[in-house]
Amino acid sequence: MRNALLLAAIGLAGSGCASIDHYALRTTAAMLERGRKAALEEPDFQLGRDAVAAQLKLIETMLVSEPKNRSLRRLAAEGFGGCAFLFVEDDAPNRAKGLYIRGRDHALEALSLKSAFKDLKDTDIENFEKALSRATQDDVPDLFWAGFGWAGMINLSKDDATALADLPKASLLMKRVGELDPAFHFGAADLFFGVYYASRPAMLGGDPNRAKAHFDRAHKLTRGQYLMTHVLNARWYAVAVQDRELFRQLLTKVLEANAGLLPEARLTDEAAKKKAAALLEKIDDYF
Repeated sequence: MRNALLLAAIGLAGSGCASIDHYALRTTAAMLERGRKAALEEPDFQLGRDAVAAQLKLIETMLVSEPKNRSLRRLAAEGFGGCAFLFVEDDAPNRAKGLYIRGRDHALEALSLKSAFKDLKDTDIENFEKALSRATQDDVPDLFWAGFGWAGMINLSKDDATALADLPKASLLMKRVGELDPAFHFGAADLFFGVYYASRPAMLGGDPNRAKAHFDRAHKLTRGQYLMTHVLNARWYAVAVQDRELFRQLLTKVLEANAGLLPEARLTDEAAKKKAAALLEKIDDYF
């Protein structure tokens, strides 16, 4: 009897420790979620870059114990996708591809917590679209970061037929974001399709006029205060129509603008300024 009681006590102690560990993890996850705003509002580009890298490993470490924590999955998806685009892609595209994939997969894991989106990545295009029709506004962050990471990887894999074959899935994810919440992440669905239609030749569905309409809509949604809109407009639309003066005007506007007019875009605005300066230095390569 004494042995049985001892074993029971040990079991209860272990269970209590496990409960405390999970409570601590969930508390930390909630703290990270609340701290997301502070990270996005960081005015120092390098500090923001360093902080994101450190936080991502913490989040993935926590996910080992809490794999079904949707908030952590969302933070990881946004963190890896944003890190790839803002900090890595321009200097290390091959490394950025891996980060984009990790962000996409975290977003897909967040979606898969709902039975309607199980095994979404590997389903055929017809059932993929059917599943997305069941998405609600609550799913928008996961839909967006899945599409963003997927499209980012594809954009850096233009010599990979397997990767290119998945572009319709990334496009469907972004289309659904636009249907559910067109203003999400500073009109990001419109920015996606602006790049999409400007970057492709006409024979593959490219259409500068449609690209312009999407960029104009994104510009209107943010009252022109989201600086990355101008960077993407210059890099893709202005180049597609070979309008050198528009390219120069848009990028100069970014360099002269105040960052952070939209508080949660402050760090992205700082990145936009760096991208704008780099693009202006290469103007003769584009025209």
